[in-house]
Amino acid sequence: MVAPQRYGLFAVALLLIGLIQIVSEEVVKQWKLESKQRHAEARFLGYIEEVRRTLRRFDYLPFLVTKDEASVRFLSGEQQLYRKIQQQLIQLDKAANTKGWYVLTDKGTLKISSVQSSQLAGDSAKEIAAKIQQHRGVISHVAASPNSSDYFIAAPLYDGVTIIGIVAVQIDLTLLIDQWFSQGEAILAHHPDSQFFLSSNPFFSSTWFNQHFDSGEMMEYRTLYDGTRIETWQLKEKKYLVQSVTLDDLNWRLVYLTPLQSMLRITRWISASTVVGCLIIMLLTVIRYQRHQKLRSQQRIQKLVEASEKRLNVMLSKTHVGLILIDESGHIRDINPMAKKYFSLSDSMTRHIKVWQLFDSSRSDSPTLELLRNFDKHTYLAEMTEVEILGQRSDGSCFPVMLSLSALPWHERGYYLCTVIDISKRKRAEMALKQSNQMLQVRVEERTKALDNAQQELIESSKMVALGRMSSAIVHELNQPLTGLRTLFSSNQLLLERGETELLKDNMSLAMTLFERMASMTRQLKSFAFQRLDSPQPVSLKEALDEVLQVHQARLYKVDFELRTESAKLIVLGEEARLRHVLGNLVGNALDAMVDTDFPRLDIEVRCSSNEVEIRIIDNGCGVEQDNLERMFEPFYTSKKIGEGLGLGLAIAANNVRDMQGRLNGINNATGGMTFTLVLRKAC
Repeated sequence: MVAPQRYGLFAVALLLIGLIQIVSEEVVKQWKLESKQRHAEARFLGYIEEVRRTLRRFDYLPFLVTKDEASVRFLSGEQQLYRKIQQQLIQLDKAANTKGWYVLTDKGTLKISSVQSSQLAGDSAKEIAAKIQQHRGVISHVAASPNSSDYFIAAPLYDGVTIIGIVAVQIDLTLLIDQWFSQGEAILAHHPDSQFFLSSNPFFSSTWFNQHFDSGEMMEYRTLYDGTRIETWQLKEKKYLVQSVTLDDLNWRLVYLTPLQSMLRITRWISASTVVGCLIIMLLTVIRYQRHQKLRSQQRIQKLVEASEKRLNVMLSKTHVGLILIDESGHIRDINPMAKKYFSLSDSMTRHIKVWQLFDSSRSDSPTLELLRNFDKHTYLAEMTEVEILGQRSDGSCFPVMLSLSALPWHERGYYLCTVIDISKRKRAEMALKQSNQMLQVRVEERTKALDNAQQELIESSKMVALGRMSSAIVHELNQPLTGLRTLFSSNQLLLERGETELLKDNMSLAMTLFERMASMTRQLKSFAFQRLDSPQPVSLKEALDEVLQVHQARLYKVDFELRTESAKLIVLGEEARLRHVLGNLVGNALDAMVDTDFPRLDIEVRCSSNEVEIRIIDNGCGVEQDNLERMFEPFYTSKKIGEGLGLGLAIAANNVRDMQGRLNGINNATGGMTFTLVLRKAC
């Protein structure tokens, strides 16, 4: 009954702690959200005011041109002033840090622009002209597009009281987000019925929002205890508090995102602290209860000990192992019936003998017998386990026993328990087993000799198979540069006919490089079994990639090829020949996979991190069956037809990547083809 009650109390305590945690976490979260909501509103209103103040600073810019008499004369027909006014607009554009200055006719036709590619579309120019005719003063205009929004300040250009033209200035909206520096916060802008076009957070660009934002999955509404309704967004596994407002004059909707991660951490910390406090209180209660129970249990234990001693005596008398209790001088104090049976002793015989007298004393060289004979002098050594010794019966006959000795404190006195087991049957079984083992050993030696002979034959056969595989690997390794040489020499013949000696020299230089590469391959293959790359050295990734692409340039003309790299100078840790072989093998395999593709496309992307460089080679070829992806890098595995490949290219490339302490893997693309990813360490 006690155990079920304890389990029941424990379950109730757990439920109570869980309830406390839930309630405390919810109360703290409501309080923190309310505080966060008020703070965010104040911040957001301040930012909106800052946006309007920033935009108003540009209202005076068009008047720098409208007050210039040369602009009036130009629109009146003096076309020779075009260069002068354009230069003036360019200087004003640079000084004001704007995106463009424009001079229009009163109908909205563009006459002069400070930028070569004008972003002032025809519809926007006409809308600006219509507003100028209506208001006859400075106006602002927003030209909206799906991914951006252009902001213009315009003013009329008068000739007397007649509007003969318009001066428009295009403002750079990035000034609005450059002013926002709070950690983790974000300001977004979008048209009410269109997409996002402005974001202050680099982790959540407007392009990312347009591609990934799903209001149904990411938006969540919550009502606080005071009735306040708040909106939150879940973005990249982080939760943000949302404030939004529509600017009617600009037709923009601004969204302010406040991160809630720190608030949630504080909430969890306070909740956990509450739970820990409850646990401490419960623990103190349990300790006090346990003390009370301990006092009661000690009384019960005393009674149980007395009963246990009685049961122990009964057990010792019934056990099938000989037990002898001796004191510190080696005298026998108690002996169970089984020990008496082993040594053929009567009760009177055990009263005045020592334990050593129960064993064969004719072997004076036995250390165990010497310890038992002088037990009172060597009690500190009286710990032994499963020692074999000869016991001696009262009639003088001997028999083998297994002896164990261990200390047994009893009522604050030093006693020792001696355990004796008759092992006569086991000894006879050991003798029989020994004879069987000797016979088995003879047979094993005969069989081993026969297996050694067979093994020698297998070794000779394996050498021949290994030689065949090595020959195939050498042919495969040299085939790629030979293919490049064939392409170069074919091109050289055409270049000789055309007389293009400069290109011919470049091709001959590349051919010499390939010859040197073949020589390097043969040197590596010569010492492949014994020599590995000691340590990777700095190698230019650009030079290796350029050479590989030049070797395959004839085949690359037939595919839609694109190379994207973040830096022109990338130095990685590796070895030049190994790196060029790996890149050449991956590009060649991609081109082979797209032979039967209607619209072949090959992309090579190079990305950098703090200490690694990642090269991704993406094709839209035939790919590899999903079940065979794990076997791609095994030697002699190939998906090509017989005679088109031996299946050694990717295996050798994988070994080279491992030598350069890099990583290589391949996966199937969802839309077809494969992506191979090569990761190498960046050189410092």
